[in-house]
Amino acid sequence: MKKFFFAVVVLCLAASAGANMQSLGFWNEGAAGSTHQVWDFTTPNVTRIPGDGYSAKPEQVNNPDPLNVVASISPGGTWDGVTQFRSNRYISVNLEIPNYGMLNPYKEIWVDIGNNVVDLIDVSISATPTNVPFEYIILPGQGEAEFGFVIRPNPYVEKIGFVIWGPAVLDYIHVDTICIPEPATMALLGLGGLLFTRKKK
Repeated sequence: MKKFFFAVVVLCLAASAGANMQSLGFWNEGAAGSTHQVWDFTTPNVTRIPGDGYSAKPEQVNNPDPLNVVASISPGGTWDGVTQFRSNRYISVNLEIPNYGMLNPYKEIWVDIGNNVVDLIDVSISATPTNVPFEYIILPGQGEAEFGFVIRPNPYVEKIGFVIWGPAVLDYIHVDTICIPEPATMALLGLGGLLFTRKKK
């Protein structure tokens, strides 16, 4: 299983309302103060929806509520009944990830999808409620299977979509998010930029 790390000296709002802001320092997957979801596509977390592909719940969740986090896989991918989706053509995935009740003005989201190649033109993001304006940029990760977003402001629910073209094997998805204060606050505190590295396990 791959791990990716990035050193980021930022502040993040804790999950509970009214919590103090805290420095995350050196942050990695699943670090305190972040959200973290892992899909390994194991039984009974995958449900087939006839004519509409599959719905998958994450096996690991560090906030928000796992009942409200879901991955939808289009009929283009076929689940092997154990831990993988395969396709000779393409696999289309939509992730629906709710946020903390306390929203933030600026947020980063990172996605790692195994050993696939992801073209950033095949990546998209939308938000709920749809009538709340927001802006985002897509960021390349440190490998062909990683990508990220900077989104401002943090909406109530992010819906991330991506397509991986076949032959494709999707055996896991990792999603990590970190809440960051406004750039002006970061500048005042003398906070720095991002340094990305990655590990393989």
